[in-house]
Formats: sequence, structure tokens, C-alpha cells
Amino acid sequence: MAYFYNHLDHDIKTILLAQIRDLWTHNSTSLEGNSLTLGETGFILEEGLTIQGKPLKDHNEIYGHAKAIVLIYGLLSRPPAPFNRQDLFHLHETVMTERVRDIDQPIGNWKTQTNYTSYIGADNRQAWREYPAPHYIDSLMAQWLDALTAYCAVSHTATQAAAAYADLHLSLVSIHPFFDGNGRMARLLANLPVLQCGFPPIVIPQQDRYQYKQTLSAYQNTLPDLANLSRLEQLPDNPEKHHFIGLCNSYWQETLHLLANANAIQEKRRQSKA
Repeated sequence: MAYFYNHLDHDIKTILLAQIRDLWTHNSTSLEGNSLTLGETGFILEEGLTIQGKPLKDHNEIYGHAKAIVLIYGLLSRPPAPFNRQDLFHLHETVMTERVRDIDQPIGNWKTQTNYTSYIGADNRQAWREYPAPHYIDSLMAQWLDALTAYCAVSHTATQAAAAYADLHLSLVSIHPFFDGNGRMARLLANLPVLQCGFPPIVIPQQDRYQYKQTLSAYQNTLPDLANLSRLEQLPDNPEKHHFIGLCNSYWQETLHLLANANAIQEKRRQSKA
């Protein structure tokens, strides 16, 4: 498989993968409220030490996300096979490091209770959003896994890969299959077809948290009966979705920059040997 780092010498590849791991982990966990900086994230993962005054929960989230990235690469390195719910459950168990035994908040399984969020409606008033009911989830996620497998079975241009990322991301967060961790899961899993095609991952920057969250909410506002979503075909291909695709293209810039730097170092080494 043509990973984005295959052409690099081992030491250069190791540094690049660590840079991307730190960037991806820091931004994805920060979007959910983690207080650790990019530098602190890298220090924790490299040195295995804690940062004084920072919550243990935040440290555990960092470790969990970094381990989940390894699982994502592993899913692509195994023999070709359809992705399945056990793949997702294992990833969820890895991401959700704060494990509390609660039948209503299962780790490594679909949600058992309806989940909600609050948003500001077009009338500038607060409203409730109800995600698909638990009895729809197994069927919806079987459809989602089929879509993921299909996206990873073919080669994509950069434009197509970003569109695949956006589609998988939007559909997963709209299904909201887990009691918690849906955003982190979406930002990991939607990168599978991106990585499959030899591109570095798309990483949503925590600095853009407001626009990112508002864009997801605006798309979900176009689904009048989200609680009874039963088929992925019901999810619209509309201007809100295409706005998110455009954002995803812009969110690629940081990892592409890191890859360009690694390529420059590789080329410098090649020229020094010529």
C-alpha cells in the first residue's frame, strides 16, 4: 500500500509520524475540551511523563487517542476485508479511556439510550436535537460500514478523498452511535479512505472549533426528523454538506505542510549522497 510515508527513510518517517500523531491527537482532543497544548501532548507521548497541574483525565485522553491512531493504521495494513462493528468497538474502547461500568453508558458498544444536544435555531432560540434512536443504530452503522468499505476499495484524487472524509464524518456524527466519543471516532475513522489513497490525514484544528461545530450543526438542522433516521440515503447532499467539504480541504494544510518538510529533508539527504 502506498502510504504517504513509504518513500521516506526510517528516521525521517519516524519523526513525521510522531509529528502527525501529536498534531492529530492534540487537535481532536482539544475540540472536546482537553486542556493540554501541542507541546505538552508531544512531551507526554515521547517521555511518558505527566504535566504538573493538568488533569489525569486529559493525559489519559492523549494516550487513548494516540493508541487509536495506531489502530487506524493497522486497519489498513491487514488483508483486504470489510470493516465490521468489532473494529469500531475496539477503537471506541481505546479512545474512551475514562471507563465507568454503566449499562447506560457502554464502552465498546452502541448506545443504549437516546442522546441529545442543544443548539441555537434559526429563530436565535435554544433548541434540543435528538439523534437517531438506539433501535436504528445497528442497521445504520451496518450501512455506514458498507460505505466505509466501499470508499476504501477504490483510489481517489485529493478532491475525492476530502469529499469521502466529509461524507463519512457527517454521517457518523449525525447517527451518533455511541453515548460519547462520537466526534473523536468520526475524526479518526473518516480518515481511513484518505490514508488508503496515500494522503496524510485531515486534521481539524482546535482553533476552528466554533466554525467546525456550527457547520456540523447547520447540516443536522436540515434533517427535520433525525431521531427517526433509518437509511443513510435520507441524509441530504446539500449546500451545508458542500460547505463542510470545502472546510475539510482547508483542514488538510497542516499535515500536508509537515509532509512537505519531511520530503524536503529526504531530498536534501539524497542530494548529499549524489
